[in-house]
Amino acid sequence: MTAVLQPAISDREFAGRQALFHRAVYASEPFVFDEVMRRFWKPPTGCVAHDHGLIHARGAWHLFVLSNELNLHEKLVDAVRAGDWEAAQATPFAVGDRHLAGWRLTELAEVGFVLTESYGEWGSLAHTNSFVFPFGGRWGNIHCAMSREGQRLCIEWSDDLQTWRPDPDNPVWAPPEWAGGTTVCKGPCVVQAEDRWLIYYNLNLAEGTSTVSLISTTDFKSFEDHGPVIKFPNQYRGTQGCESPCVFVRNGIWHLMVASGDSWWHGISNRPDGFMGAQGIQSATAGGVYDMGPFHVGKVVERDGQWWLTSSYKAEHRWRCRREGRVVFRGENEDEAGLCEGLFLTRIEWDGDRPVLVRPTENEIP
Repeated sequence: MTAVLQPAISDREFAGRQALFHRAVYASEPFVFDEVMRRFWKPPTGCVAHDHGLIHARGAWHLFVLSNELNLHEKLVDAVRAGDWEAAQATPFAVGDRHLAGWRLTELAEVGFVLTESYGEWGSLAHTNSFVFPFGGRWGNIHCAMSREGQRLCIEWSDDLQTWRPDPDNPVWAPPEWAGGTTVCKGPCVVQAEDRWLIYYNLNLAEGTSTVSLISTTDFKSFEDHGPVIKFPNQYRGTQGCESPCVFVRNGIWHLMVASGDSWWHGISNRPDGFMGAQGIQSATAGGVYDMGPFHVGKVVERDGQWWLTSSYKAEHRWRCRREGRVVFRGENEDEAGLCEGLFLTRIEWDGDRPVLVRPTENEIP
């Protein structure tokens, strides 16, 4: 029997807070990238800064980021589209995410790569989407591994955040049968809820929707499937499916943020699996999402009582290409080139349960 996930606050209390949240969001506009974001890291010349994870541990910030050479992306995409798997495996775009560390986010130094070579079939094209978390006195990194068969979730373990060993049971999660044969299984986000660990990830369905779905575990050996927590239609502009879910809890409210199309979407719930549901008679408390702005692969981090949201430059770059009349198609090198701009950061100031984004000064960046 699948574990029942409990609400953080009562339905009655949530309904009141949701009504205030809905009113505040309804009166707001999406944020403008340059007005709220400030760059904190730029990759080496010719490299991208894409999916990433960020933690503060062992007295320092640690950044894990897909940041390999852009020209490797073009070779991999061309080989995959041509069905030339031998060539694709010879030029993996991301063997392992780049690891950097430093006492400030603006002073990160290279540590190395999470992995230096692929292992077996899974990861023969890419290892990426690192989400690093503490567990049982060591560190885990759950991520997406990709081969010609599609995507799976794998885990590496480390005692020092520097040397990583693959879990012997990798891959630990594959698309379930009810998903209808999808090859998309990526972008994990881990949240601890008492003695259970919740893993949100992107899973496409045969019906044509792209989802944030949920599994949970107590030991990272066996997993319970809770199904989709939110669904999006595929998008013709911007990010095709939904990507890179970010889930966190604040003051009894569960927050889910995720990229889809041109935008970064945000929704709330009082339960870890309650971001969709039937609408009641009072429309002020109807569930849903709203467009926060042109952000992508974001991560929300709390440190010393201050909240931060990161983003790549991908969605903003795509918007600028269209404004300038440049016809750039998804996945082409010119589309990916905006990722060479680096990673950006904004400060969150809370209006109740609504995040208000404020551009930090250089000195305010942690």
